[in-house]
Amino acid sequence: MYELMLDTANLSDIREGIAAWPISGVTTNPSILRKEGDIDVYSRLAEIKKLCGSQRSLHVQTVSTTTREIIEEARFILDRLGCDVYVKIPVSAAGLPAIKTLVSEGVKVTATAIYTTMQGILAGLAGADYIAIYLNRMENNCIDPFVVISEIRSFLDGMNSRSKILAASFRNISQVTSAFASGAKGATVGAEIIRAALGMPSINAAIEAFMEDFEAIHGAGQTMMTITKMKKAAVNSAAFLRLK
Repeated sequence: MYELMLDTANLSDIREGIAAWPISGVTTNPSILRKEGDIDVYSRLAEIKKLCGSQRSLHVQTVSTTTREIIEEARFILDRLGCDVYVKIPVSAAGLPAIKTLVSEGVKVTATAIYTTMQGILAGLAGADYIAIYLNRMENNCIDPFVVISEIRSFLDGMNSRSKILAASFRNISQVTSAFASGAKGATVGAEIIRAALGMPSINAAIEAFMEDFEAIHGAGQTMMTITKMKKAAVNSAAFLRLK
């Protein structure tokens, strides 16, 4: 199953995404939360979780830097927001043993800050639910993210792992489609990426051309629904005249 998530803490974007787009979850991190200004972090996360409901996942990142503190922070997040939240933990020297411990406790974990194939392999072996790859940041560091995704995908398939590759950190639409083509099972994107995908000039040009051609046949402002009503009205009018 493929997934598309929103990478944001903006409530308006989340409401729009849930109402209009096939969104399966929301991912956050400290940088995303900072963009929202002077907010109470847990209040905002609780609002997001309420919007997500039971059908969509929420991913919340730890900020501690030692294994013990990461584990404690993860447990605190779950106490505040609920045990169904996915805790995001960087795959680092301190983060990996924390992932291993929390997974053994049944915690849902999204392994994050992944730049290399080896990090992805370690996260998969540790049992992370999602393996979040920082795609655009990798390209900025002259790392081919699509090779890394492909290699991790091959490893996960080989061990029949349940871990899913979640591509993140996008600059444009092309990166998203290439991530899926390379083996990612999910992508988490900003709302602007989806808006750009749906707002291409060529799409609007095609819609306008179809509308103009239809109106050339049936008249200005007519649609498939209105011509049916017009035809029904004409039939009823003809029947009435015959009765007279």
